[in-house]
Amino acid sequence: MVDNERWLLRRRFDESFLQLVPGLDPIAARVLYARHLDSLPAIDRFLSPPLSLADPWLLPDLPKAVERIRAAIDGQEPIVVYGDFDADGMCAATLLTAALERCGAQVRAYIPDRFDEGYGLNSSALARLQADGASLVVTVDCGIRSSAEVATAQAQGLDVIVTDHHSVPATLPPALAVVDPKRPDSLYPFADLAGTGVAFRLAQALLDDQGDEFLDLVAVATVADIVPLVGENRALVRAGLERLRSEPRPGLAALMRSAGIAPGTVTSADIAFRLAPRLNAAGRLANARLGYTLLSSLSEDEAQAPAEQLEALNRQRQEMLDEQHRLAQDALGEAADGLCLFVALKGLHQGIVGLIASRLCEEHYRPTFVMTPTDAGLTGSARSIAGFHVTHALEGCADLLERFGGHEAAAGFTVRTGALPEFQARLLERAAETLGADDLVLSRRVDTIVDLQDLGLATPRALAQLGPFGEGNPEPLLASQGLAVTQVARMGREGRHLRLRVSGGAGAVKCVGWGLGDLADRLTTASRIDLLYTPEIDTYNGQEALQLNIVSLRLAQ
Repeated sequence: MVDNERWLLRRRFDESFLQLVPGLDPIAARVLYARHLDSLPAIDRFLSPPLSLADPWLLPDLPKAVERIRAAIDGQEPIVVYGDFDADGMCAATLLTAALERCGAQVRAYIPDRFDEGYGLNSSALARLQADGASLVVTVDCGIRSSAEVATAQAQGLDVIVTDHHSVPATLPPALAVVDPKRPDSLYPFADLAGTGVAFRLAQALLDDQGDEFLDLVAVATVADIVPLVGENRALVRAGLERLRSEPRPGLAALMRSAGIAPGTVTSADIAFRLAPRLNAAGRLANARLGYTLLSSLSEDEAQAPAEQLEALNRQRQEMLDEQHRLAQDALGEAADGLCLFVALKGLHQGIVGLIASRLCEEHYRPTFVMTPTDAGLTGSARSIAGFHVTHALEGCADLLERFGGHEAAAGFTVRTGALPEFQARLLERAAETLGADDLVLSRRVDTIVDLQDLGLATPRALAQLGPFGEGNPEPLLASQGLAVTQVARMGREGRHLRLRVSGGAGAVKCVGWGLGDLADRLTTASRIDLLYTPEIDTYNGQEALQLNIVSLRLAQ
């Protein structure tokens, strides 16, 4: 039913494992075993990870950064924290600015405009900051690829410290200090911190304390930026979620209320699908300064207005994305079967080209590059698949680009005017060298195969204890085979979503498939299907019921 997919069982279950963990829910035990957490010490560490982080002084150039910042504080030099326009950048700017204020610094945050200034450092902005009196700029979540801008600032007497977490180029920017755990000479044992995670470690070094009040920001940024939720990130997000549930800062409390999230129950999924999109809507459609204003609010009353503005922007973003995704899909035409997908359309909103690229990449499972004309050329975003490191691929096109930067799976870039044909040719050549036919088939990693009758309301609660979920620790994916479809219908706006009831030897269970509405036309009550899903609790009128959130399905053999 869902085409071009491969379902792979992570690990065949050994029933004797249940005797080793008699206190664990049987389904949760199956998931742990599938992920090779099959000893009691490993399970204990996973279920209760201590917030024991590596020594922050192991981060490259951190001592130099702290020394210069402390000198600026002692001399009351104006410091600017230069952020980025996504949720990670907003959170990092909020965190480091607040930490520096606690240290007695004369400090303010600067959030660039996506449309006027673009990604990374901007020389004009740096010149204005210096003219306004700044003598030190500390970047957060940006700067690692801004060598020219840093060199210009340093030559003009403006000191720059770069803190970032993105992929490191062959030549570092000539800043006073470059703090990035991905540097090849880094002694720090965990390379996958978010930008806010790096800012948090710098803040801890400056404050010489744990900085617990910042953990909510770290959790939001780490989940929002889709960095692996393993190691230190897993521990930070778990601790940050506890902070969000008990003592959220006023801005996040207001945002949760606006999104309909009860603070005491907030999860990593709530961050990923409800909080992060609202924060990111500011940078996509307006100015990310709005997100910073919310996060730095000192009371919920102060935070109410920016929270309402973010809510309205997010609704606008959803409507615009639906419309422009259809335009991009139409523009692809037969080219949707290529090794890479390219869309260059006038009129696409610069703030949502990344979201369009994400949808197209998910639908066609190809590296995807979506662009729109701007004064600088063609500005766009890329999303990729396993096996194609998109930022490394862009490095091979550096002479064609005004700027670029990102991660393995996502990047932003601007193609110089007239360079699009060569840009496409080089990327297609690299894709042909690195991707085989099997790489272009999405693999679903199934944790365990279960009978529906073995599921109950206790199942989603038990599986929730394996969180937080995200990149590197995905939500458990269960499979059930040979299910009878007893009801099928579309639901939601324009029938975009799927509603089923299925049975498999026990009572019928409700299922929902977000964005899978078209499958309703291919199913009947005579259909028997294999189902991939995550179990969840549906609450309606105070009543709880088991519900299966469909990830994929196919006709049973």
